[in-house]
Amino acid sequence: MKPRRSKHSTDLDLFLDFPATKTHLAELLGVARSTLVIWENIAFWRIESFRNAYPKSHDGSVDRESPLSPYQGWVLSRVGRLMAQLRRGDRVKGYIAKNPNDFSRYRYQQSFQQVQKIQKGA
Repeated sequence: MKPRRSKHSTDLDLFLDFPATKTHLAELLGVARSTLVIWENIAFWRIESFRNAYPKSHDGSVDRESPLSPYQGWVLSRVGRLMAQLRRGDRVKGYIAKNPNDFSRYRYQQSFQQVQKIQKGA
């Protein structure tokens, strides 16, 4: 993997108000698009709610070319943080397997509500 453009780019969760392409997310997270695709594959095969967030094609297959939802962007920011901390994909995969709730839609909604409360209070 290429070095990150910014060492601290995944220190915080990413909350978007709109769907984003992988290219745009890679820019926001300070990584190459190819790195983001690696993270996306880790999440796709290990986090059911991430996989289910993709729109379905007319034939019922998952449309992985579509822009990613705000929830999916949040998950990828967390996967990126784990990659920075644990350094290897197999360790990240193991962490996700042991802590699936850290990547759930419910956790995302809780975190997003906390951010909104802080913004309203500021």
